[in-house]
Amino acid sequence: MLRRRPVHDTIMPVRAQLLSTWQLVVPVKSRHAAKSRLVPPRGISRSDLALAFALDTLSAITDVISADHLIVVTSDDQICAQLRTREVHVVDDPGRGLNPAIEAGIGAALDRNPTAPIGILLGDLPALTPGDLRSALAACAATEAAVVPDWSGQGTVLLTHQEASRLAPRFGHGSALRHGQTARRLDLELPRLRMDVDDLDSLRQVVALGLGRHTAALLQDTDLETEQLA
Repeated sequence: MLRRRPVHDTIMPVRAQLLSTWQLVVPVKSRHAAKSRLVPPRGISRSDLALAFALDTLSAITDVISADHLIVVTSDDQICAQLRTREVHVVDDPGRGLNPAIEAGIGAALDRNPTAPIGILLGDLPALTPGDLRSALAACAATEAAVVPDWSGQGTVLLTHQEASRLAPRFGHGSALRHGQTARRLDLELPRLRMDVDDLDSLRQVVALGLGRHTAALLQDTDLETEQLA
C-alpha cells in the first residue's frame, strides 16, 4: 500500500489585502454524475469518492476565502446543504457542462462585486491545502490574468483575472494552451494544488501527496497498489 504522507500546510507570508478581495468560483459536478472516467477502488462508490474530493477541496478553500467571496456552482444536494449553513453563495448548475457552469458563477460574482478580481478553481483537488491555495493566489495576483495548469500541463486547475468581466473560461481537453493565449501561464511547484483526479493513476498520486480528511477516511482500508487501471 502506498504510504500516506501527513498533511502539512506550508503557508507563504503574504499581505492580507492581497487575498481578501478575491472572489473564487468553484464548479462542483453532482456526485452522481461526476468522475465518469474514474473506476473507483473496490468497495467504494464513484459518487462517494467524488463527494469526498469536493468536500476536501472546499474545506481547504474556506480556510482561505471568506464565505461572502466564495461562489460554488453545483446541483449536488449534500454539498448545497453543507455550504448554505456556512453562508457560502451557491449557484444552481445549469446542467450544460463545465463552461456554462463557470459562466453562471462568473455572472453571480459580477452581480455581487463587479470590481473584485476573480478566480476559477476546479472542485476535485483532494490533496489541496490552504497554504498552497494562498501561494497560488498570491502568484496570480502579480499579473492581470493567469492560468495554472494541472500537473500534466494540459488542463487547467486555476484561472484568474483582475477584471471578472474579461474572464473567458475555455475549459476542456487542452485548456491550458487555450487559456495561455490570453493569460500568463504559471507552472507553480504546487503539486497538491495542480493534481486533479480523473483516473486511478492520478488517485494514486494524490494519495502519495497526502489527502484531505474526507478522502483519507474513505480510502483508509484500500490498497491502491492492487487495483488495476481501466
